[in-house]
Amino acid sequence: MAGPRRARQEEGWGLGVSLAVALVLLLLAVGALLLTRASVQSRVLERSLDLQEVGLLGRAFSDKVSLANSALLAGGQSVNRETARARQRFLATADRLRARLESPEDQALVEEVRIVEQAHEEALRALLEDSDTPEEQKRAREQMARAHGQVRDAQAHLERTVQERLVRENQAAMRVDRWETALLLVASLLGLSVAAALAWVLQRRLHPLRREAAASANRFQALVEGVRDYALVLLDARGRVASWNPGAERIKGWSEAETLGRPTSLFYTSEDAAAGKPERELSRALQEGRLHMEGWRQRKDGSRFWAEVSITALRDEDGQPQGFSVVTRDITEQRRQERVQELLAEAGRVFHQSLDPDLTAAEVARLLVPEVADGCILYLLTPAGELRPRAVTHIQPEREASLWEALRRFPPRPGMPPAVWEVMRTGHSRLDVEVKVDDLAASAETDEHRVLIERIGIGSSMVVPLLAGSETLGAFVLMTARGHRRFVPADQVLVEELAGRAALALENTRLLREAREAVDLIAVTAHDLGNPLHALQLLLTKLQRAQAAGRGEDLRQGLVAAHGQAQRLGQLLHNLLDLSRLSSGKRLLDAAPMDLGELAREVVERFADAAAEAGCDLRLEVEAGQVGHWDRVRLDRVMTNLVSNALKFGRGHPVTVSVSALDADHSRLRVRDEGVGIPQEAQRRVFERFERERAAKTKAGYGLGLYIARQLVEAHGGIIRVESVPGCGATFTVDLPRTPRPVEEASVAEPPPLQQ
Repeated sequence: MAGPRRARQEEGWGLGVSLAVALVLLLLAVGALLLTRASVQSRVLERSLDLQEVGLLGRAFSDKVSLANSALLAGGQSVNRETARARQRFLATADRLRARLESPEDQALVEEVRIVEQAHEEALRALLEDSDTPEEQKRAREQMARAHGQVRDAQAHLERTVQERLVRENQAAMRVDRWETALLLVASLLGLSVAAALAWVLQRRLHPLRREAAASANRFQALVEGVRDYALVLLDARGRVASWNPGAERIKGWSEAETLGRPTSLFYTSEDAAAGKPERELSRALQEGRLHMEGWRQRKDGSRFWAEVSITALRDEDGQPQGFSVVTRDITEQRRQERVQELLAEAGRVFHQSLDPDLTAAEVARLLVPEVADGCILYLLTPAGELRPRAVTHIQPEREASLWEALRRFPPRPGMPPAVWEVMRTGHSRLDVEVKVDDLAASAETDEHRVLIERIGIGSSMVVPLLAGSETLGAFVLMTARGHRRFVPADQVLVEELAGRAALALENTRLLREAREAVDLIAVTAHDLGNPLHALQLLLTKLQRAQAAGRGEDLRQGLVAAHGQAQRLGQLLHNLLDLSRLSSGKRLLDAAPMDLGELAREVVERFADAAAEAGCDLRLEVEAGQVGHWDRVRLDRVMTNLVSNALKFGRGHPVTVSVSALDADHSRLRVRDEGVGIPQEAQRRVFERFERERAAKTKAGYGLGLYIARQLVEAHGGIIRVESVPGCGATFTVDLPRTPRPVEEASVAEPPPLQQ
C-alpha cells in the first residue's frame, strides 16, 4: 500500500511543479507586456497634456487681444490693467509648456511664440503711448496686426508639432494592444490546454476517491436516517439548523423543510428562549468543546418534553468554529418514573410524620407543584358537608392570589367547571387535556368571575377524588398554565396513586386526632363538669344554712349563684350534645323565619346578671329589620358562646353586642370585648376543636365553644372570623346570608394571609 501511495504523491508533486513553472512564465510575460503598455499609455497621456497646454496658450493670447481691443474702443484708459492679467496667464502657460517639452526643437518653437508675442506687446504699447498723429497710429496698428498674425502662425506650428507626436504615440499604443491581445490569446489557449490535461489526470485519479466518498456519505446518511430514538441536528456557526434527521422530526414534530435555516431557540420553551438560554448553551459548548445537560424542550404543537441534550462544537483543521452537532433524546417517561418514585417516597415521609391535616394538605400541594402541575387546589369535605379549599398553591404568586379570590367569591357549584362536586359524587377522576377558552368563559358566573378565570390562564386541568375506602374525603384540582404543558394519562395515574395515599393518611390522622380528642374530652369534661357540680353542692349547703338562720339576702344571692352554675352546666351539656352531632355528621339546622336583633336582645338580657358579676358593661346595638331564615336554637348557641367568652376574657371591661345589615342579602353579628386579646399566630386556631389559647390563661373551659360556633355558622352558609390585638381585646364577626344555601353550596373559607 505504501508504494502506490508514494508514487501517487510523487506524480502529484511533479504535476504541481510543472503547472507552477508554466504559471510563473506566463505571469512574467504578462507582466512585461503590462509594463510596456503602461509606458506607452503614459507617453500618450503626456502628449495629450502637452496639446492641452498649447490650447491654453492660444486661449490666453486670444483673451489678451480681446481685452486690448475692448479697452481701445473704450478710450484706452484701462488697457494696461485689462491686458496685464491675460498676458501673465500667457507667459505662465508658456513657461509650463517649455518645461514639459523635452526636445530642443519643441522648446525653440515655444520660445518663438514668446518672441512674437513680445513684439505684439511692444506694438500695443507704441499705439497707446507714442502715436500722437493719425499716421503714427496707423503704422502702429499695422505693426500690431503683423505681430498678431506671427503669434497665430507660431502657435499653429507648435500645435501641429505636438499633435504629430500624439498621433505617433497612439499608433505605438495600438501596436502594443495588438501584441497584448495576441499574448493573452496564446496564454488562454495554453491555460485551457493545461487545465484540460489536469482535469483528465484528476478525473482518472480522483474518480475512485469520489466513488468511495459517495458510498461513505450514503452509509452515513442511512445511519443518521435510521436513528429514530435520537434527534440528530447540525447547526451552522450562527446556531441555525443545517441538517435535520427523521428522529428529530419524530421527537419534535417539525419537518426538515420547516426547520432549515431557523434558530435553535425554536426548540426551547418561551421562558428559556426569552432568557437567552440557547445562546448561552452554544457559547458554553464553544468554550468547553462539548456540553451535556437535561431540560425542557418544546415540540411543534406546543407540548413540552424533558430532553437529554449533548451539544458538540465542530471546528476545521485550523481550529475555526464551523457549527455544532446537537443530539437530543426524549427521556420524559424515564424522568417521570424517577419523579414518581421520588414523589411517592416524599409523600410517604410526609404522611407518616405529620399528624396535622392542614399541614399534610399543604405538603401534598407542595409536592405536586411544580413537578406535576403549575397550580393545585386541595378541597376537603368538612363534617358539615361543605367542600372547602385547605391548600391552594401556584408557581406564580399573582395567579395564586387570583385563585384564592375566585374561590372566595365564586365557590364551586354542582355542574360548573371545575366539576368538583361531580367527581365527589361519582368518585371518578376527570382529565381535560386541553381546556378551551370558550368553555371557561361560559362557566363564569359574572364578568368579574370571567376576568379572574382568564387571569389564571388554565390550559389543562385534572380533578382527582381523595378516596378512603367508600368515603370521599375531598378532591385535588390540578391545572397547568396555558401554553406551558399538558396533562397526560400517566399524570392522572400518578395523582390518583398520590391521592389514595393522601386520603388514607388524612383518614388515619383524623382517626388518631379524634381518639386523642376523645381522651382529652373525657378528662376535661370530668374536670369542667365537676367544678360547677361541686360549687352547686356548696351553694345548696349554704342555702340550707341561710334558710335555717333566716338570712333572706344570703338566700337570694345563693340562688342567683346556683342559677349561674346551673346555666354553666347546661351550656357545657349543650356543647357536648352539638359536638356529638357534628362528629356523627347529623344535620343540625331547623331553619325558620326569625329576627336576629330580637335574639341578640334575649341573649343580652339573659347574661345581665353574669355581666354585672364580671364587672362588665354589657351593651347592645341593634339595627332593625334583620330578619332571615335561620335556626333560632343554633344561633342562640352561637351568641351564647361568644358572649360567654367575652365576659370571661373581658372581665372588668365593656362588652358590646351589635346586629346590623351587611348588604341586601346578609346580616352581621359582632361581639367585642376589651380584655386580654388573642395573639396573631393563634387567631387561625381559635376555631379548632380543643383550642384553648385564652382559656389556658384562665384555667377554664376546654375549647369547644368557638369550634361549635364556627360549625353552626358555616352550616348556615355564613362566615365567622376574629380580629384581635393582644392587650386590646377581641372582636368576633359573624356574617349570615338571610337565605342560607344548601350545605354543598356553602361559601368557602377565607384564604390565609399572604406571607410577607
